[in-house]
Amino acid sequence: MPELVKCDICGKVSNKSYLSSHKRLAHGKRVTPVHCASEAEAIEVIASLHARLSDEGKRKVLERLLAKSPFAP
Repeated sequence: MPELVKCDICGKVSNKSYLSSHKRLAHGKRVTPVHCASEAEAIEVIASLHARLSDEGKRKVLERLLAKSPFAP
């Protein structure tokens, strides 16, 4: 029986053997990561990217950040 796994990028559920192909085909063309010289510069880049998201995208980002935060309740 095929093992179902979730894509860590988009959350789509697919067969484990297809996951690497899915990531390459669906998420392969990524912008080169921005390298920031300082933490303040990194915060500005993150805020700029966040501003471009839809309200739903902003909500998802906030949920992910809170899940990883040591300050979350």
